[in-house]
Amino acid sequence: MTLRSRLLLFFLIAAFVPFGALGLVVRTSLVDELGQDHQRRLAMRVGAAERALDVRVEEDRRAVEALCAHDLVVDRLLLELATDSFTPSREQALTTLLPSMMQGRGFDTLHLIDARGGPDRGRILGAGHYPDRAGASAAPLLDALQRAGRRSFISEVRVLDDAPHDVRALLTGCTANRDGVSVAVIAGRLAGPEFGSRLLGDVAPVEFALISPGEDADLPGSEEPTVVREFLDANGEPALVLLASIDDAPLQREIASLQRRSLYVAGAALALALLMAVLLTWTLTRPLEELESAAKRVASGDLDSQVPVHRKDEVGAALTAFNDMTRELASTRRKLLRAERIAAWREVARRIAHEIKNPLQPIQMEIETMRKLHKRGDASFDEEFESSTQMILEEVKRLNTMVTEFSRFARLPRPNPSLIDLREVAQHVAALHQDRVDLDVQSVKVSADREQLTQVLVNLIQNAADAAGARHGDGGRVRLVLSPTVEGAELRVEDDGPGISPDDRLRVFEPYFTTKAHGTGLGLAIVHRIVGDHGGSIDVEDGIDGGAAFVIQLPRTGPPEAIAASLSDTALPLGRADATVTRLD
Repeated sequence: MTLRSRLLLFFLIAAFVPFGALGLVVRTSLVDELGQDHQRRLAMRVGAAERALDVRVEEDRRAVEALCAHDLVVDRLLLELATDSFTPSREQALTTLLPSMMQGRGFDTLHLIDARGGPDRGRILGAGHYPDRAGASAAPLLDALQRAGRRSFISEVRVLDDAPHDVRALLTGCTANRDGVSVAVIAGRLAGPEFGSRLLGDVAPVEFALISPGEDADLPGSEEPTVVREFLDANGEPALVLLASIDDAPLQREIASLQRRSLYVAGAALALALLMAVLLTWTLTRPLEELESAAKRVASGDLDSQVPVHRKDEVGAALTAFNDMTRELASTRRKLLRAERIAAWREVARRIAHEIKNPLQPIQMEIETMRKLHKRGDASFDEEFESSTQMILEEVKRLNTMVTEFSRFARLPRPNPSLIDLREVAQHVAALHQDRVDLDVQSVKVSADREQLTQVLVNLIQNAADAAGARHGDGGRVRLVLSPTVEGAELRVEDDGPGISPDDRLRVFEPYFTTKAHGTGLGLAIVHRIVGDHGGSIDVEDGIDGGAAFVIQLPRTGPPEAIAASLSDTALPLGRADATVTRLD
């Protein structure tokens, strides 16, 4: 029997109970139902809180591990430590970057700590929540991270409100190890009185309290609070307990009121029982049926499935939570796919670069053979010279083909910076497009590779022109804006084309991703690589009238020395053959 049938049968039987017992039955049933509903609501909120806490802790862990794995700021810091180029000026620049990095990921605290051995072990390289802590020692915090491993843990951190003081925080950390150096990344959330509501949102009438083990919780309700989560310190010992309780004072008042009203409604209940049975059954079961159908679609792989929400009560909140969950799952799947694709293509690029080395040995052997024959004046030199040079030319041609095809992405030449005026570069590229570009540029001088930045602007402006033309024909608009910033310069290439969907914004810089029928998918990947090699960043935002905008931030000082040194180790043996302006997208 279905839930709808059972509910309808229950109300019909209740309607025909003798009037003398109806008041008692209704009162008892409603009181029990309210009590059970009270407990269900608490259990539902606690369960939701546990799930939300698990999700949030996992998200924090992934966010921190992402910083260790492939964050530009952390990678650059590792290179600077490895090359002994982490100067006071770079420490100040890192201090400026960390607060926005911390806030962008939703953390309350963020430490970058030197995890190498020696006297500098435990030195704070930067603290997003307390910039002046840079240079201080946090060896106990580093030791706690090493004991806890990948597990979140409770520990005290120094913060600055009215005065410096230590507070407890739920921390997650990891260690980035590259180029012989180690940096610990430790981030977390302050474990204060508002911890539960900040982490889990408004789940009234349930209230949360974060207390030490054995401490009394100041929570409403006549029953013992429910333990939501026990947080451990780095040694695995209980440090804090998150409790939940629901205020049952409204429930007690409602029970008392029901006891009084039950005598008055007994007569009216008989007449309305049948109508209410049908309406209530339909109202209760319809959202559950929709939720069941959506859950089956999610189980079959449709993570974009959503449930219509037409009500603002607890059922509506549950449906909204389900919709939020499916959106988060879909977003997480897209991010994982993007990370997997990037890792796969980088592996391909490394392998192809390795293959380029294979022809070098026969070329070297042929040259050495010709040198020996020539030195001895051997009569077979001319014959050997003809065959050897023919083989060398064939190998060089094959090398050129591989380099031209793959070096633009896998082994772009390192930047050759000089002091340039970006306004001149912008005006030159705009002139190539026959006045189709609206310019709003100021004179900004930076240290950069003119050819590579020209390549960046050619790709972005041509892409913008193609997008605007696809939507408006010859009437499309492309705008190039150049303005100075505190750190250097900002370049914006905007169009009024169809724009880029939120899903595609996660993938637009991936190799071989393109929405064009004849695109190679390498243009924006190369743009991303060039901007990163210059120590800058590029993001996708909204453009003109729903179009797209690519925003580039470039430092005034040019490519960092550590990045340039790293790139020089992987420079192509054939020089800068691929540095010409080429539009690949």
